[in-house]
Amino acid sequence: MVVDRRSLHLKLQEYCDCYMDTDPKKELDLISKEGPSADVTGDPEEVALKFLGLAILYGIKEKAQKISFVKTDAGEMMFNVEAAGRYKLPAPPPSMADEIFTVMRSITHLESPKAKEPLSLGLRSDQIELGVEFDTVQGGQVLTVSFPEL
Repeated sequence: MVVDRRSLHLKLQEYCDCYMDTDPKKELDLISKEGPSADVTGDPEEVALKFLGLAILYGIKEKAQKISFVKTDAGEMMFNVEAAGRYKLPAPPPSMADEIFTVMRSITHLESPKAKEPLSLGLRSDQIELGVEFDTVQGGQVLTVSFPEL
């Protein structure tokens, strides 16, 4: 059995590269509806990475200031975008919520409930500096990805 030793950070960049020329909203909608079964691997970690990559690409294309994932204490998930206005996109299934938070915590090495870290993401022959922040709100968790002014 071959073990894939690539880092989650590298895999996130690869997903961004792979889906850069697609419609990220269409792909996000598909994952939101079908969850891990939307991906050929069916692996929750891979689907979480794919969703994060697509969300970042969507934020870049929309010139968003930030995107956020909110997991309520009841286990519900919300996916918010702050761009020209504030709006919600279809969120990933609650079963993916923990995986999305776990993957981003692994990439940034942030473990405390409230933490902040810059994240450099290579995109083909360019790169973007994102801000990643974890917070807690009324018993729930929030993951925010901030974008530079584009």
